[in-house]
Amino acid sequence: MRKSVAELMSVDFVTVTVCMSLEDALILLIDSDATELCVVDDCGRFEGIVTDFDLLKSHLHNQLTGHSVGSLISRAVTVLSADVPIDQAVPMFRDGSCSRAYVCRDGRLLGRLSRSNVLRHLAQRDLVVASQVNRTIPATLNAGLHSTIDKRETTPRAPQFLTTSVNSVLGSLNVERPRRS
Repeated sequence: MRKSVAELMSVDFVTVTVCMSLEDALILLIDSDATELCVVDDCGRFEGIVTDFDLLKSHLHNQLTGHSVGSLISRAVTVLSADVPIDQAVPMFRDGSCSRAYVCRDGRLLGRLSRSNVLRHLAQRDLVVASQVNRTIPATLNAGLHSTIDKRETTPRAPQFLTTSVNSVLGSLNVERPRRS
């Protein structure tokens, strides 16, 4: 059975609303030890992200006070539908054009798929396949003697966060950015 991005995504993200003050967002970012905040609207739909770099620049330019998260939101993010097979998402990460993608269903943020999630999946898949084949690994012992190690064990599977099939298709997000004065 092919895995979907929802089965491999992590759910360790912090959400904020568009109208939250930048000061509160900064405190939340620091307290959570995150590098980005996922922004949702009043209905819980994913809008984009605000990064630690965005907040740092605003802080250095004394632009935190009186501004909301909506003034810094970045909508240039990769969004995947929860039911996309992981094999279709891997090329985005392989080509270097994507370091993380946000997994949504009906516009609502479910999780985040990172390079490390993809790498872990590929490594575990390859190790399981390799361990099912009887092979030996050359080894050098402390005394300079040579030996072989029989490799037959299997590796544990990745945790599955979402086991049900998701039947939704998410198109691109078309959200108008508020104009700055």
